[in-house]
Amino acid sequence: MFTKEDAAILDKVLETRWTCRFFTDEVPSKEDVEEIIQAGIISPYASVASKEVVPFRHFYVFFKGDPRLPVIGEILKKQTAIDIENLKEEQKTNEYLRDNSESLLNMWKNGAEHGFPVFPDPPCLVVIAEWRGARRAERQSLAHMLQNMWLKATVMNYDFGIWSIFESLVDNQEFCDLFGLPAGRYGFHACVIGHHKGEVPAPHHATAEIHWM
Repeated sequence: MFTKEDAAILDKVLETRWTCRFFTDEVPSKEDVEEIIQAGIISPYASVASKEVVPFRHFYVFFKGDPRLPVIGEILKKQTAIDIENLKEEQKTNEYLRDNSESLLNMWKNGAEHGFPVFPDPPCLVVIAEWRGARRAERQSLAHMLQNMWLKATVMNYDFGIWSIFESLVDNQEFCDLFGLPAGRYGFHACVIGHHKGEVPAPHHATAEIHWM
């Protein structure tokens, strides 16, 4: 059984973790990364939808200096340009997006033109691929994995950055070819593990309200 002290430790971890965008050049050890990934391996998954695919969950680890990292960085730039055009199309029929996505578009435009802060050479990039089952539950499974890995990295005193743009690469043939996976059959997500560069920002939590029904 867990104690109140255990719960307090978990509360501290939850409040301490944050999304890091700028990393030092320090590369985490293979052993530490493996330990963090293990937390993702044991996370929940859509077992019924994926039971006939073995293995249906893959982790691809790239350390700083890997020649494929700049290639991935270029793929992300090109995919972001595609995402921009898709967002513009959505704006035509979505009033909320027309009124509230200007800052997002500007950020994406910068990424498409100049790349992203940690690329082309992050300290450690982990790309996760999850088989897309009948119910398309792979996004939930990927979220569970990243949640576990993020918490584990935090207690191991590593900083963690989630890269949601990888979700857009499901049908990207060039990207899927890097891993020998069929396009359209796997959902993707990714994270960067390392140590932060610069100041750690103050905690910023989502606005929320609890409704007791």
